[in-house]
This record gives sequence, structure tokens and C-alpha cells, in this order.
Amino acid sequence: MQRPQLTGPYLSTSWPQLVPYSCIYGYIAPDQVPTESAHQELNVLVNSSLQDRTVTIYYVEFTSPDLKIVSSPKTATTDFIFEQRIDVQRFMAVAKQRGVFPRPRRILLLVNPNGGVGRAKTIKESVVRPMLEHSGLMVKEQYTEYGRHAIDIAYKVNLEELDTLAVVSGDGVLHEIINGLLSRPDWNQSRRLPISIIPAGSGNAIATSLGTRSPVVATLALIRGETARLDIFSLSQRNRPRIYSMLLFSWGMMADADIESDRYRWLGPLRFDIAGFIRMIRLRRYPGKVYILPPQHESPGPIISSSHPPDLKGPAVQHESLLKHTQEEPPSPWKQLPNMPFYSMMLLLNCMFVGESIYFTDRVRFNDGIMHVWYSCETRFWRIVLPFVLDQNNGKLVERELMQYVKCGGLLIVPGVEGEPNDSTTHEIVHPELVTSDSAKQLNIHQKPGVFDVDGEVMPTARTLIEILPSFMDIVVPEWFHHKQDQGERADLARQKTEIVMKSARCHRDREAKASKIMEAAMLLLAMAAIVTTYAIFFSEGFQVWAGIVRHI
Repeated sequence: MQRPQLTGPYLSTSWPQLVPYSCIYGYIAPDQVPTESAHQELNVLVNSSLQDRTVTIYYVEFTSPDLKIVSSPKTATTDFIFEQRIDVQRFMAVAKQRGVFPRPRRILLLVNPNGGVGRAKTIKESVVRPMLEHSGLMVKEQYTEYGRHAIDIAYKVNLEELDTLAVVSGDGVLHEIINGLLSRPDWNQSRRLPISIIPAGSGNAIATSLGTRSPVVATLALIRGETARLDIFSLSQRNRPRIYSMLLFSWGMMADADIESDRYRWLGPLRFDIAGFIRMIRLRRYPGKVYILPPQHESPGPIISSSHPPDLKGPAVQHESLLKHTQEEPPSPWKQLPNMPFYSMMLLLNCMFVGESIYFTDRVRFNDGIMHVWYSCETRFWRIVLPFVLDQNNGKLVERELMQYVKCGGLLIVPGVEGEPNDSTTHEIVHPELVTSDSAKQLNIHQKPGVFDVDGEVMPTARTLIEILPSFMDIVVPEWFHHKQDQGERADLARQKTEIVMKSARCHRDREAKASKIMEAAMLLLAMAAIVTTYAIFFSEGFQVWAGIVRHI
């Protein structure tokens, strides 16, 4: 009989097993527990229903202490059987008080049926739905039916009927959700609606950075409901709708590879490697000027006061005048990044991973309130290809001399050529000295607009102001999620939960090792028995007599 103990942040039993609270996603307990006397006769206890004294726990078990291994987490169940039914009631009361089980919430699950080469629906049916059925959450499912449908859904959703908005797809649909929520008239309320992602796309950079690359862990995080603050990038262009980004902005080689990889979407994540290699061979030089605002002058985000109602058009743009005065240099403390005068690549990043297989850096945190920018003017193929081949999985890509790094609180990008990349009628050279001058021709400057890539979506190439909205939204994370530089009570608790989950994984590994040793011992005994039996049959005296009779016949 298992007797769970609630002495720490996990359930422990009499046998070597730990079930961390942060890994529990559901339970089954008796609906009604009749009051029993502590002095009931033994025959009454024996005849009582076993089901009325059993609590079934659904949890995620890691099979490796390395929590980043996608194949490690598995769903599992364990039954706790109590001596008396009154003990069930006591256990459930204490468990709910300590947050052992998920708290009831209302979830809108948005599924992109085309995400990840059609994997989204399969993941939803095989992983997400079975786990949600035991969670006790109220879940409503909806499929996207056309491009940018998620924007319309997020814009129209009733906030009073919802506690979390989750997507089963890649980074693109999450990008649409954020833009839909922040485009609403009540954006200051909708931005506090927690968002969640269950990876089912090709890139899955956000989920990989959050430690939820496994759909099992992502669904567990959704059910548990722990959230962390998320910085948002605000991208403004003159006379165009504002765009919001939670992942990245890129210009140059990486943007070209990301957008051009759509033609290889049927290859899944491999499409980024193929498109990237092709673009390295045929590298382009994009003309332009880039200005940065030092971090100490970064935008603090909109300040909402009771006397001034919030802007119905969205969060305030702190430096909007830079978009209007196109012929003037930005005032101090803005300063220009040096160029040659071109850029081969530029990347503004808000997370550690660019894709699920490209670990860019561990310097970035989701909510540090700083814009992290890498840029390069390198055009030699061998200088570019080696870092991407050797270091794209170890986080050391930015440590080489290929790219320069700068922290900033704002970014103003002035491309030499503006317009829609695929529409030549919109192309306009705004800085001839960077594009058509003799020095530009000698450098073979690209005469067409480059691609502005925002979270995998194309943005018109034009004068662009990028500001940061620190800790502006909430995103669902595992309860043990933290960055190594995080400080405070929540970070300490997350580190403690990490140790507990890793300890439970080691317990699982030890149990598997013991079971394997027992199996090996059993197989050895079986082999020895087979050898003894064979010897007894073929080499005993009786066998020799019968063998002689057979030969005589």
C-alpha cells in the first residue's frame, strides 16, 4: 500500500519514486467520500470499495536528468491507496492547499492544421488532448482556417471568458496572436492574457528557448499555468500599421534564408539549413544606416495613469519623430553603427535559439529589458560558413569574430533601398551614395531592397523604428524554468524545482538500472540452466546408451 507524503515539493512513496508537484498534470479521486469512524471493524474496511480509497495521479516522468532531451519526458500514472476513505479527503484537502494539483482555468486551444508539415493536428490528438482530459481545465478548441486567422481570433476573443490563450503550432501563429492582442482597443488588458505555445511547427525557437520543445512538457506547462514576463519589440514605419515581435528581427543573410526557406517547407526543420547554405554561397551586400539608442535610454514601456486613458491605437511610440524627419540625423544620444557602407547580416534577438536546432547564445533573457543586436559586414564565404557549421548548436556562434555585438534600448534602421522585395514597382533608392556611387558599384552593393524578417514574417523594407516594451506580456513556462542570471525568490524556487525534477529523473534511471540488472541476472540463470540441461541430456550415461542403440540399428 502506497502512502504519499506531502513533506516537500514532491510526492514520495514507500518505494523509490518521487513525483514532483511541478510534474503533476491531473488526478482522479472519489467524488464523494463518506465519513468513517476510526474504530470501524476490520471486515467493514475489507469490504469497502477499493476505488473509494484510491487516488490516481497523472504526471510527467523524465527518463534522463538532462531536462532538455526532447525524448526524455513521458506521461505516467501512479495509484495511492489509503487505509480509510477519510484519509483520501484529508490528503486531497492538503494537496490542493499546497498547489499539488493544477488550478482550474479556462483555455482556448488554437490549432494550426498546416503547422509543421501537418504535425499540429497529430500532436494535439496524441499528446495534448489526452493530457488535458485529466487536467480538470475547461478547454475550447479552434482551428485556424486561413492565413492570419489567428490575428482575427485574438482581436475578437472575449477576455472575460478566457484565462489562457494557447497555440499548437510554430512561432508564426504565436506572432499573430501577439499582434492581434496588442491591436485591440483594450490592449492594456489583453496584453496580460497569458499566452502559451505547444511546438508543432518547423522552427519552434520560442518553445526551445523556454525548455518546452517536447509537446509533453509544453502541455504540462500549459496545465500548471506558471508564467513569466516577456519583452516585446514594437516596430513602427511611417504610414503603416505597427508590428509587434516576441522573437527576432533580422536583415541580410539570415532574413533571406528564413524567408526563402518557405519553398522547402515540406522538408521540415531541415529547410533552414538548406536555404542558409544557399544564401551563404550567394551572399548579398545590403546598403543602409543603423542607429542605436544606448540601454540607459531604453523605452520604459507605456505608463498608464488614471487621468489619461490609454491610446486606443496601441502602446505609445517614444521616438516617433524619427520616422517623420527623414532627412535629419537622429539627435544625441542616438549614434550610428559603423558600416562599410553595407551589412551582410543583422539580428535583433529576444531568445537563446533562432530555431530548434540553432542555439545562438545564452546572453539573452526574455525579460531583461535590453535589445541584443548582432551585425556583420563579412562577405567571405569561408569566414561565414565555418561558424555556422561548427557552432550553431553550442551557443558559441556569437563568440567568433564573425559578428559584432551591441546592447541598446532602441534601434533605427534606414535601408539604402526601400520597397517590397518582390515588387520592383515599389523600389526606391533613398540613399544614392550608398547604392549607386562608384564605391558602391565596386563593392557590388545589392540594388534591390533586402528582406525585413519579423518572427519569420516579411515586413516592408523601409525606415523602421524598433523599441522595446519591457516585461510587457505573460507567457507560460515550466515551473522550473529560469535563466542562470535570474535572481530573487522566484528564481530560487525554480532552481529548487529543477533539482527535484532532476532527482526524480535519477530515481527513474536507478529503477531502470535495477530492473535491467535483475533481467540480466535472470537471463544468466536461464542460460546456465539451459547449459546444464543440455549437458545432462547429451553427455549423461543414459544418453550414451541410447545413442549406441540408435547407431547399431
